[in-house]
Amino acid sequence: MHYSSDLKATLSASSLAEEKIIAELYGFLHGAGNLSFFARGRPVLSFSSDNASVARRYYGLIKDIFGYTPFFSVDKSKTARRSNRYRLDFTDEVYSREILSFYNLFSPYDNAFHLDTDPFFLTTTPDKTSYLKGLFLGCGYISPPKKSYHIQFSLHVEARAKYLIKLLTSFDVKANMARRGKYISVYIKNRESIAVFFALIGAHQAMLDFENILILKDIRNSTTRLINSETANIHKTINSAEVQMRAIGKIAKQKGLTWLKPQLYEAAQLRLAHPTAPLSELCEYFSPKISRTAAYNRYKKILTLADEL
Repeated sequence: MHYSSDLKATLSASSLAEEKIIAELYGFLHGAGNLSFFARGRPVLSFSSDNASVARRYYGLIKDIFGYTPFFSVDKSKTARRSNRYRLDFTDEVYSREILSFYNLFSPYDNAFHLDTDPFFLTTTPDKTSYLKGLFLGCGYISPPKKSYHIQFSLHVEARAKYLIKLLTSFDVKANMARRGKYISVYIKNRESIAVFFALIGAHQAMLDFENILILKDIRNSTTRLINSETANIHKTINSAEVQMRAIGKIAKQKGLTWLKPQLYEAAQLRLAHPTAPLSELCEYFSPKISRTAAYNRYKKILTLADEL
């Protein structure tokens, strides 16, 4: 949780161009907005986050866009495992209705709600990337890349989840969707897609750190594979040499090594002199030097003769 929380704190401290704030708040509203109702169905909007930096960022954005400040409060956690919740509430329902109406989430004329994502607010690439940033800050999570690579969004509205996948796909980010209890989870597991997503939301240092961790992982994995391969080759060489030594010993005991033809006799003597040497090394000791294939054939012939005794 610390990695995800630290990343959100860093993103919350970044500056924001004026033309992007509408789209970013729209994403945050979809990710962290909560809708409840007063008597007679009057809508009340609030926001909640487990990150103080995120809550402070949108406290300021709401003030910049709409000219009034929400009420900032903290729901303290009763257990060490859970984080505090930071809430942004509106003391006057008019403010809630204004924000909902502005983003076409509520129509005061027919008193109806529209929960789909409105493409009107996402016409340009900067709008779309700002929306993704706000959505990530509102309901996103990323696992520490040292353990795994996984980004997840927890949404309440399926139509928004489907639009998110469509939006990510337009940026060549591979994402999938699954229902998990009361949430619809949109998740990214592809390494390259996670790096692209970081770049889209402006988390450039996180992208570099993520890629460095992946490079180190690849190096460690390659080194492990190489060590395992070399270890397997060593075991294979030792096992082959032991089989050849037993065959040579059998021939020496029953027939004597001089019974072998000169080329095979030389091969037997070299194996006795170098009991653990790999075949490639033994090739260098023959006079004249022979190829690895020729050496293999000679020892194979020795094994065959020993089996026939």
